[in-house]
Amino acid sequence: LIGTLIVFASCMCAVLEHGTQGGNETFAGLAGLAISFALSITQSLNWSVRMGSDLEAHMVSVERIMQYCKIPSEAPHTLTQDDDSCFVSWPQNGEITFSDAQLRYRPNLPLVLKGLDIHIPAQSKVGVVGRTGAGKSTLMVSLLRLVELSNGSIVIDGVDIRTVGLNLLRSRIAVIPQDPVLFSGTVRSNLDPFAEYGDERLNEVLLRVGLKAALQQGQSSNSLKSLADSSQQMAIKSLGDEVFEGGTNYSVGQRQLLVIARALLRGAKIVIMDEATASVDADTDARIQRVMRTEFKNSTCITIAHRINTILDSDLILVMDNGSAEEFDKPENLLREGGLFRDLVNAWEEGKERCSTYDGAL
Repeated sequence: LIGTLIVFASCMCAVLEHGTQGGNETFAGLAGLAISFALSITQSLNWSVRMGSDLEAHMVSVERIMQYCKIPSEAPHTLTQDDDSCFVSWPQNGEITFSDAQLRYRPNLPLVLKGLDIHIPAQSKVGVVGRTGAGKSTLMVSLLRLVELSNGSIVIDGVDIRTVGLNLLRSRIAVIPQDPVLFSGTVRSNLDPFAEYGDERLNEVLLRVGLKAALQQGQSSNSLKSLADSSQQMAIKSLGDEVFEGGTNYSVGQRQLLVIARALLRGAKIVIMDEATASVDADTDARIQRVMRTEFKNSTCITIAHRINTILDSDLILVMDNGSAEEFDKPENLLREGGLFRDLVNAWEEGKERCSTYDGAL
């Protein structure tokens, strides 16, 4: 609009002056030049508006960078006492105690964990259930100190986790997530990215989870060979086998087993499964759980369950509700006494019966 007004004004001036300067050749040339420059102003104005918009967008990016620079950093990754001899084999048992643990993800937000008080015995298998938003995954967040507690403490084998460096703490806890994370490279680089173990040890953990092609005879009944047919079982022939980005050349079950093998390699005394079997079928789920109980029998395993049947054979069941431990006991005791856990089991059994009836009708 501004460019159009400028062109219109130039033309009107030339017309109004024509009466007095009509025979002047210089005037005619200057009038034409003025109108030509006026026509080019529109393009210049468009460029100015575009540059102004780009500047505003870039200033938003600068504002975000400034905001990120002011975000408080994590706690120190290493501390002086991390090199003490007492931490060389810590934790030895895997005993975990939550004492009035309170956690919120940001200041001024509501608490997600609201005074959690539980004691997890060493080498026990704990199943964690609860409705969406009950605080199940927040247990893992608090144990790994991804978010610091607002109040209370978490003690592992008598050591408050806030007194150790993040590198030490996170290296002693194995996490098996719902979506297995694999990187482009080889099986060796995915199992042992820092080259800390020999090939013999790497082959051993692959054999224990039933992924190694050499596992032909004498296989334990707890392995996962029945997860796939013979062609799938030959998926890993050597440690040099290629792994695509995200492990797309392996099935979901095989990717999950590689992650389990990685946890076995580290020999962690605390293992957290965050709905690790939610993306596999029930049969594969059962076999993975059997391997977990066998291969991690000397570790404390915390299983955040998506399916109730996944944790029915656990030593203890933790029922989370609204950020607190609503129930925490052996599964048989919870089923006998009634409560949230028995309601969840009843709902699961009813759903299973409906599916069976529907399949029978088909």
